[in-house]
Amino acid sequence: MGAYAAQGGREPREGDMNTNHQPVRTTLFLGGLGGLACGLAGWAGAGWGLWPWMSFGITWCLIAVYALMLVRWSGRSLPAVFFPMLVLAGVGGAMPTAGLTFGLALAIFSWIRSGICYPRSVFLSLVREAILCGGGGLCLMLWGLSTPVSWGLGIWLFGLIQALFFILFEPASPSAARPRDPFDHALQRIEALLEDH
Repeated sequence: MGAYAAQGGREPREGDMNTNHQPVRTTLFLGGLGGLACGLAGWAGAGWGLWPWMSFGITWCLIAVYALMLVRWSGRSLPAVFFPMLVLAGVGGAMPTAGLTFGLALAIFSWIRSGICYPRSVFLSLVREAILCGGGGLCLMLWGLSTPVSWGLGIWLFGLIQALFFILFEPASPSAARPRDPFDHALQRIEALLEDH
């Protein structure tokens, strides 16, 4: 009876762990939110000459938030993404409108996702990032980011493409890759000890 109650008590927690992380939905939501923020910021800052820094700032914030989500889903260490984000912030602050800066943003995004959070062989990492990140960047170039509305729609389109990462290349539940919760592990050991006595 006690074992059944303990097992029944554990099931909702394990089920919650498996349903809390929805990477495809979160990626789509962040892409839409970023697109909306970029469109609104463009209208607000276009007349003040702040648009180059605003557009890059929004891009940097989106990559930073998404990097935090990737770290959480994959169970990697948070400090591992600090250096790439600092490099991107430094280059973007110095030359926010350069095409090189947005190329660097795509490269750092790829590095964080396939090099730090979901590492595979070098070849496989390059192939999947060339397809998704390179393809997304090419779509943005062909889209022609010239107005705040085009920026917003372009970022949303990029988010749609990036959501394919968790459908095509990492379809397994992210929570399976996460380290075991130490509190849940301790609770299971205590319950096992109580059942023995």
